Amino acid sequence: MVARRCFPGVHIVVDETAPGVARLGWISGSLGAAAALGALIVFARQDQAPLFDPNVGPPIGVVMHLVISLVWGLVFGIIAAPLRGVRVLGVAFLTSGAAWALSATLLPPALRFGNDLYASSPRAATVYLLFALAMASGMRLARR
Repeated sequence: MVARRCFPGVHIVVDETAPGVARLGWISGSLGAAAALGALIVFARQDQAPLFDPNVGPPIGVVMHLVISLVWGLVFGIIAAPLRGVRVLGVAFLTSGAAWALSATLLPPALRFGNDLYASSPRAATVYLLFALAMASGMRLARR
C-alpha cells in the first residue's frame, strides 16, 4: 500500500496490489458462464431440446452466452469490487436477480440465458442461483 498526500490534512491510502475491476468482472463472468452453461446443458439433455437457438447455431449461441455472462460479470465486478465477505455474495444474488428480471421482462429471447430453454421458474431459478454462486466464487478466486 502506498500513502499519498493530496491536500494538507488529507491522507489517502491506495492498495496497488488489488486486482482491477475488469479482471474481477472477467473472472466472475467466466465462472458464471460456465456454471449457467452446465445447468443449461443438463436441462437440454433432459428435454432432448437444442441448447441454443437453432437459427443461430451452437458456435454463435456459445459466444452470445459468454458475452452476456461477461457483461453481467463486469456489472457485478464494478459493484462488488470494494466489498468483502457476505456482502459480495449478497451483491452476486442481487446482480443475478437483476439479470433474471431483465431477461424475463425486457430482453429479446436471443439475449436470454439459454434462449428460454427452461420452461419453468424452478429451472430458471437454478440457472441464476448457480450464476450468482459462480460469480461470488470468481470474485474470491480473482482476489487471491
